[in-house]
Amino acid sequence: MTVSDLRRDERTAYLESLLPAHVLQRDAESGGLLHALLGAVATELATVEDDLQSLYDSWFVETAPEWVLPYLADLVGLEGLPGDLGSGTGAGVSRRGVVANTVSYRQRKGTVAVIEQVVRDVTGWPTKAVETYRLLGTTTHVNHVRPERPTWASLRDAASAELGSPRLAQGALTRFAHTAHVRRVDPGRHGGRGRYGIENVAVFVFPVQVYEAVDIAARALGDPDDGWATHPLGVREPWFAVPATEAAIEHLAVESDLPVPLRPRRLLALLRAERALGLEGDPTDLPVAVRIDGGDPLEPWRVRVRGLEELTTVDPSGDPALGWQVTVDPVCGRVRTYLDGVATNPGSVLVRYAYGAVADVGAGTYDRSPGHAEALADDPFTGDTDEGGDRVESQVLVRTGPPAGGLQTTVVDGLAEIAARWAASTPDLTGGTQVLSVADSEAYAGALDVEVPAESRLVLVAATWRGRQLLNGDVEAPVPGVYSPDGLRPRIVGDVVVTGATGSALLLDGLVVDGDVVVRAGDLRSLTLSQCTVAGRVVVEGTADDGNRELAVTVRRSLVGGIELVGTVPTLSVRDCVVDPALTDALADPAPQAPAVTAPGTHVTVDGTTLFGTLDARILDVTSSLCTELVTVVDRQRGCARFSYLAPGSRTPRRFRCVPQPDAPGGDWPSFLAGGPGATSLGSPFYPSLSPAAPSSVRRGGEDGAEMGVHHHLRRPLRADAARRLVEPYVPAGMQIGLFGS
Repeated sequence: MTVSDLRRDERTAYLESLLPAHVLQRDAESGGLLHALLGAVATELATVEDDLQSLYDSWFVETAPEWVLPYLADLVGLEGLPGDLGSGTGAGVSRRGVVANTVSYRQRKGTVAVIEQVVRDVTGWPTKAVETYRLLGTTTHVNHVRPERPTWASLRDAASAELGSPRLAQGALTRFAHTAHVRRVDPGRHGGRGRYGIENVAVFVFPVQVYEAVDIAARALGDPDDGWATHPLGVREPWFAVPATEAAIEHLAVESDLPVPLRPRRLLALLRAERALGLEGDPTDLPVAVRIDGGDPLEPWRVRVRGLEELTTVDPSGDPALGWQVTVDPVCGRVRTYLDGVATNPGSVLVRYAYGAVADVGAGTYDRSPGHAEALADDPFTGDTDEGGDRVESQVLVRTGPPAGGLQTTVVDGLAEIAARWAASTPDLTGGTQVLSVADSEAYAGALDVEVPAESRLVLVAATWRGRQLLNGDVEAPVPGVYSPDGLRPRIVGDVVVTGATGSALLLDGLVVDGDVVVRAGDLRSLTLSQCTVAGRVVVEGTADDGNRELAVTVRRSLVGGIELVGTVPTLSVRDCVVDPALTDALADPAPQAPAVTAPGTHVTVDGTTLFGTLDARILDVTSSLCTELVTVVDRQRGCARFSYLAPGSRTPRRFRCVPQPDAPGGDWPSFLAGGPGATSLGSPFYPSLSPAAPSSVRRGGEDGAEMGVHHHLRRPLRADAARRLVEPYVPAGMQIGLFGS
């Protein structure tokens, strides 16, 4: 029953309550014609009520729908309100804040605080505005001594040196004095080096989202001296601290308000402050926590910052056995474990930390509910229409730890339980959808071998059953069947192999697969990978008789090492993804080279995707994508290439606004695709961003004037343009601003 059906029944019952009882009794005896009439009236009444409620919501900017915001902007005299900046694409930006705060902006016009707030509301990115004249090195007047602003940099002040590093916050937090620049404060010219001037206001934006990861299973790198990596593929990744929420416009952003990497000295200061509190401290306030072999989080004195402090030799409680200690490296994302002072590898290491990324792509701890709903809605699986279609028959929850309430402790056991249900002979268990929810972020060893029967679908999703929170703060027990795909990043150590019968389907969501995803010869109807990280390749096999001839392969918002399809697969759709062969061996140096997509008999659709490798297809439709290697299409009379970068020498269908031109030399083009130091390497929060030196035909060459590649849906150039336009009325007279980091 849907929500609308429930409301209709409630309104029908209300209307019937207004009638005398004998009328209702006679209606029931005569066939219920009056009940049916009241049901129709209740449906229309619900429609009128919804319309009135929508009109009431439109009176307030906090509740008004997006289409009403331009009209509210007219009421406060706000001109030039930007169009859609990605609010419906998971980009996390809305025009609501700009309209709601316009009056507050005008009350603080000309201040650096309002410049920060306007840019933040327009772009959705944390922002730091700096009046650069305050950082100019000048001769100090004897009557106005400024000891807090020395001209010389102290080599003993390591914290100031870290804050001044361009790699930390683009220089937004620097305390060092600079000489005056006479050039304009324009990031688009002269490398943005004209920022320090008397009339300049440098506005730094941070298009990085920070995700808190709770009890993530770290990956052992080998010997105890090598330690454990928090990145699921074992590569280096910087840790972050979750930024604080700014509550007032007057507040100027500081380090704790910005999504910047966690400095070792900042972490050390937080640990020391927590250690000083002793038993009164709360370890959950720290940005890092470590659990050994499933135990409680280690006390702050057991967590040491590598390179800044040594292991302790004394237990504060006086226990002669020190037990476990760890050293953490927030720069590389490494944890090393020690038992009684000796490097030792435990059975498992769980880490609570935070990491950064530009977009919600690949497996992660972000809220995947909208993407999961879209994946289910777009799945071509229909099921057996005579038995209820794609209905959910049952669900199985997998969680490490003692089984309780029918839970399984491994994914293999969960699949075995679902296979037993499929094998049941009762008619109500044939077909439909079976859901296997992985409810923690552990590493599950062992390859998965799945056989999906005819007209059935398996949904393997990183999700947990949530309990409803009551008004008094209590939380009810988890409700079986109501799962929430949020906050988890489990890892499957091994291949995922599936064999499908006629009309069957498999959907993977939110998983890290440390291996290949293989579809064996059969007749699978659909394979969907949504918001996953596949360290291997997606491979579809086939024979003359079992060639998966009706299979529709869909990859959305995922990181995969490659796609290889047998020639009988009809369609492949890749949307908002990164296909990078370097994923297959992330620790190799140099990175492995291999084809990105091999689908010689398939109609391939690529939208908003970055491909680091060759692409072979029969028919190709590509939009707003980056193809760094040769693209070869067999049937060039069908399909189209639009708003994309295609490597020189590619053989594609007709092109529309693609770069470079087919007859243009392309020797220097690939260099524009590098995103600066470390930005194209796995583990970087900017992976895989464009270089600031990339030509505008690439940075703004995608559809709608956005950038090409996997970050196209963020519409970053459009956000930056809107910020420059809307902040201009609030800039102090005689001053000029420059936007950095967009």
